[in-house]
Amino acid sequence: MTAGATVRPFRVPPLAGLLTTFLLTASAMLTFSAPAQAADTVPCDPNGITAADATMASQLNRQLTGSMRGEMTAYRVSCARVIIATVKSREMPVRAAQIAVTTTIVESTIRNLNYGDRDSVGLFQQRPSQGWGTVEQILNPVYATNRFLGKMLQFDWRDDPIGQICQQVQVSEFPSRYYDATPDGVAIANAVWSMASSEPDTPGHSVTGDSFSDLVASKSDGTMWLYSNNFLRDDGMPYGSGSQIGHGWNAFDRIIPADATGDGFTDLVALKPDGTMWLYANNFVRDDGMPYGSGRQIGHGWNAFDRIVAADATGDGFTDLVALKPDGTMWLYANNFVRDDGMPYGSGRQIGHGWNAFDRIVAADATGDGFTDLVALKPDGTMWLYANNFVRDDGVPYGSGRQIGHGWNAFDRIVAADATGDGFTDLVALKPDGTMWLYANNFVRDDGVPYGSSRQIGHGWNTFDRIIA
Repeated sequence: MTAGATVRPFRVPPLAGLLTTFLLTASAMLTFSAPAQAADTVPCDPNGITAADATMASQLNRQLTGSMRGEMTAYRVSCARVIIATVKSREMPVRAAQIAVTTTIVESTIRNLNYGDRDSVGLFQQRPSQGWGTVEQILNPVYATNRFLGKMLQFDWRDDPIGQICQQVQVSEFPSRYYDATPDGVAIANAVWSMASSEPDTPGHSVTGDSFSDLVASKSDGTMWLYSNNFLRDDGMPYGSGSQIGHGWNAFDRIIPADATGDGFTDLVALKPDGTMWLYANNFVRDDGMPYGSGRQIGHGWNAFDRIVAADATGDGFTDLVALKPDGTMWLYANNFVRDDGMPYGSGRQIGHGWNAFDRIVAADATGDGFTDLVALKPDGTMWLYANNFVRDDGVPYGSGRQIGHGWNAFDRIVAADATGDGFTDLVALKPDGTMWLYANNFVRDDGVPYGSSRQIGHGWNTFDRIIA
């Protein structure tokens, strides 16, 4: 049942089963602050289980008809809740959650296991040796779910039987088990759907599909390099080593990171000097970690704008483009990838003016609400936050700003990246000497001033002419 490899049937060792029973019994006499789980499982929700999880587990144990009847616990509900919240954060329907939960019933009985057949770990029993990620990444339920969903999207998941889709993703020796688990998977997903929030958001700039923003950098010779985020593994130092993932990118004068396809993996939108726009859809999973293999033209006439940033201004999970003309007018190109048959940026509308007062515009969800804000810098080094009010102000997202900092002219490049993986966009800033500095977002802690203090996280970045978060 291991993802991406020939497998053997999964059995829980007797001792682990006894330990699980003991802990579940003990937890019933305690508060809900500690997950009811064995030592060989990892929490799915970092905040632990809730009373609502326990109530839902009791309800499901009476409702289910398959192997999970009587086996649902508050811990298992918390895992299903995180899976479903991740699905919802990508604006995907409940069927995607039904497929994912059904898969975890077979693979791990909805537990985030730190062991498995061969090197399999996690909810979906994904294998590091088969390219699913590191052990640390796979044990992150948001990352694991996004990797599963990314592969699922390659198949006809909306129409084919759920068991068939599970098998196509997992490639198990026992495909019938997914069909057997489908009724329970559907029932659990449907029941938990209403209680799951979309807080485990997939940030708009993750090349590898986890909840931590990676960096893509290009050199003057046209080579492109990927710096995968290892914030957890490397003690808070996210961008330690890179690998070359392409060449020939000096054919473009602008490269913009944007999840244009809405699948949770960062695509690249590239512009040539002639004004044509090209989309490089992210195929990280399909192409063995090489995300940007081939591109296709999706527009022309974009040399009318001197600045373009990627921002989910509408909050629908598909990255829009915000473009500025030399006269200071701002234009929103809402993403219509689904509606317009894969052509995301067809028509724009003016949403502002006077933006030539700023020499740099950075798109960042500084407030952590799922709508991309704008962080703008004036030549005097002051920083201004334009919080996104798309819903409140009838589709005009960036009406008024407030100063949130000064001294930012010490940096020649600033990129937005959720380097810490907490759902609030941080800033990564580079000085002319090549040192890199991380400004972790403290919007909540510091009363709405997100970028107060920094620490150095790297050096030598002046070897790159472009840093793309």
